[in-house]
Amino acid sequence: MAYAVVISLKQTLELFLDSARSRIQITSSELQPIYEDLCYLKSFFDKMNSLEDSNSVDELEKDIKDVLHNTRDLIESHLSDLVHSAGDGSSTSGFSRQLVEVKVELGPFIDMLKAKENELTGNQQLPTDVAADVPVSVPSRIDHEIVGLEDEVAMLRQRLLDPDSGRRVIYVVGMAGIGKTTLAKEVCKDTYIVDQFNMRLVVTIGEECLLKELLLRINSEVLKGSEVKKEETVHELGNRLKAFLSRSTYLVVLDDLWDMGTWDQLEPYFPDEGNGSRIVFTTRMTNVDRVVNRKYIFQKRLLNDQESWELFSKMAFYDKCPSELEEIGKTIARNMGGLPLALVEIGKHISKLQTTVDCWMEDAQNINSLIWKTAIPQVVNAELPHHLKACLFYLGLLHPNYDIPTSQLIKLWVAEGFIEPEADQCLEQIAEEYLEELVSRGLVIVHERSYTGRIKTCRMIHKLVRDICVTQARQQKLFHIVNKGTTQKNQRRLSIQSDVLLGVMAVSRVRSLVFMCAEHQDPLLVFEGVRCLKVLHALPIRFREFPNEVLKLVRLRYLAITFEGELPSSISRLLNLEVLIIFSRHAICSPVFLPLEIWKLQKLRHLHCMGFDLPVPSTEYGDDLYLMNLLTLSGVSFRTCGDGVLARIPKLTKLGIRFDPALHGVEISCSAALFSDLHQFESFKCAVTNPSRAAFSLEGFPSGLRKLTLGRCGFLWDEHSTIISQLPNLQVLKLRWNAFCGPRWELRDDEYHSLKFLVLEDLNIEELIAEPNNFPVLQQLLIRRCYYLQQIPPDMIDILTLKVIEVDDCSISLVKSAKRIQEEQVDRRNDDLQVRIRSSSDRSGVK
Repeated sequence: MAYAVVISLKQTLELFLDSARSRIQITSSELQPIYEDLCYLKSFFDKMNSLEDSNSVDELEKDIKDVLHNTRDLIESHLSDLVHSAGDGSSTSGFSRQLVEVKVELGPFIDMLKAKENELTGNQQLPTDVAADVPVSVPSRIDHEIVGLEDEVAMLRQRLLDPDSGRRVIYVVGMAGIGKTTLAKEVCKDTYIVDQFNMRLVVTIGEECLLKELLLRINSEVLKGSEVKKEETVHELGNRLKAFLSRSTYLVVLDDLWDMGTWDQLEPYFPDEGNGSRIVFTTRMTNVDRVVNRKYIFQKRLLNDQESWELFSKMAFYDKCPSELEEIGKTIARNMGGLPLALVEIGKHISKLQTTVDCWMEDAQNINSLIWKTAIPQVVNAELPHHLKACLFYLGLLHPNYDIPTSQLIKLWVAEGFIEPEADQCLEQIAEEYLEELVSRGLVIVHERSYTGRIKTCRMIHKLVRDICVTQARQQKLFHIVNKGTTQKNQRRLSIQSDVLLGVMAVSRVRSLVFMCAEHQDPLLVFEGVRCLKVLHALPIRFREFPNEVLKLVRLRYLAITFEGELPSSISRLLNLEVLIIFSRHAICSPVFLPLEIWKLQKLRHLHCMGFDLPVPSTEYGDDLYLMNLLTLSGVSFRTCGDGVLARIPKLTKLGIRFDPALHGVEISCSAALFSDLHQFESFKCAVTNPSRAAFSLEGFPSGLRKLTLGRCGFLWDEHSTIISQLPNLQVLKLRWNAFCGPRWELRDDEYHSLKFLVLEDLNIEELIAEPNNFPVLQQLLIRRCYYLQQIPPDMIDILTLKVIEVDDCSISLVKSAKRIQEEQVDRRNDDLQVRIRSSSDRSGVK
């Protein structure tokens, strides 16, 4: 994983080559040549993505990775020495000599890479931009096996034979190796399909296919016997295809779609003659529902246990399975998780073994090593350009049994140095794009999206994908999962997933410690040997007090920790902190102030301090104490919002607070005194403890507010809801846990001009009276545990932007009103509206 090291080390050097951004001055001129070498390395690996000889590139990565690790160790150790020695420069001359040696060591590798680049490219023209990997084909033998497809063939056939006479596009979606191509080909052979479509065709697109090449291929297939001239233009080829298809009722399967833009280019040449023609795309992109009506998406499923055994046994035996091997065979089949590619590949391997219990038992116990003898790892690797590999593999470090919060994942990616900065985007935005790319490649599945379509939680799409990533990450020393009986020697990142192993952590090469174990009370942890640690995620570990050893980790960029008591003032030593997440369980009941020195952490971008408050900077520290880079602040109480504190965080976009009327009084205003200096402020969340009556005034929220979440505030509908409706840019409104009280919410002249997402949760409301003009652009309405609310206003049928109504644990009459709205929308030929009914008595089903 040399690429990830290059990106991380390059960012470190950029910081110290820019004297305006660095508090530690390194005058050694030897840094610049090393930085230039790193720039070349990044460019080299980016370009090599487009070449077919990926094995050669992988070998080159292995050769140079140790040199890069040693270079990073040298530079980061020196920086730590400078901090601990108060920057007296005593070791600068020795450091310069070592840098010269590093440059000498890098030189032959750079020369070798340039020679290799010339060798690999030959007559090929290297792209100037980053290119994506060439996809690896799924083994063709699977195409001949249709186990488990019978019901899916029938379902897809039904969609293709829909009486709608217009041309329709159907998307068959699923991960690599799940059998999308097999399904599409099988449907094309179906008797009913043959009778309906007088022209049927399957053409592979792939990731790198150019429009002209694709049109040449399609024309060659449909115009059999006619001459197709390569010198024809795209327009000429397209019109030739269009003229032929205009005379046919056609079914065209375009296999392996990687980019929705491909269809945008092809669409003009696929005519709609009103004869029921169909186009089917197979794709690994799991996010097509963001741009396509879900009605036209067919989700290819995994095989169940019985189907898995049937397919596996077909591949493993030429005849019937011996009875003594059936139990072991079914165990192996179950471990493939229903993925046809895995079942076929492992079945092929097993078919070559002696049919003895001992032989099969040995392979069953070593299934992970078996995977590496198949094409499955190549299929996973083929999905990944260099800039995504470390990001995907890192997901394997996190807990496999839980959905991963995107906000946490992105903070970790950024702190690890996986994200390459771009001039016009912040690191978090780039990281979100990386995650979306992993989703679109079918390697990560989205569990929940926000109202804007941003990913809130996700996980790896399949256990086998995770296992492959974990193994590769360990082999390439990207990270290592520590469980009982494992060793962490020479590993850079450790994920501690067993509380049995909590003890002395003194591994000098470690850069990240991520604790994913169960909660553990104050273990013995010694951090003396990890002074170059960058990431410490230790929320499950409950320290009795803040561990002083952490204050020596001056390279920390990410710190998440749970402890009792106060945060020491010496936290200011951690000048590189960008993310600080701290929990104090006792302080939640009676919040304490963070030390004044928190204002010295100028690189902080995200601060979550449940149980703490930001102090007002004292004049003895001067008037220049600002957290200029802080974007999000949450967990603090309302008193943090006073005395001009927020004015010292000018880039704050997101604020989450707790409010206790007993401590802070009532009717505190959210007026300009709080928000006047927050020009980028977009999101405000407030939860009230010990509610009695309306906790604070809603007057004065900034006009740029886009998201508002309130809980237990005790506002009255008539007195306060109109104030919220006057926020011109509000897109999300979440009212929870008696945020508003009273049986009736009647929207008279209130108009929520921009509101797209409305949540009503745990409210005592009985009647909602609203018209379409109250919510002119509403897209999603979620009603949860509002037990007394009898119906959704019937007039909401006329809100044509509505896409989702979700009713969770509500009255039968409310459920009926939601379904009635959906039925009426369907009658108006609006199929976009989804109605989801959930009940706590049956959480597994969505009706």
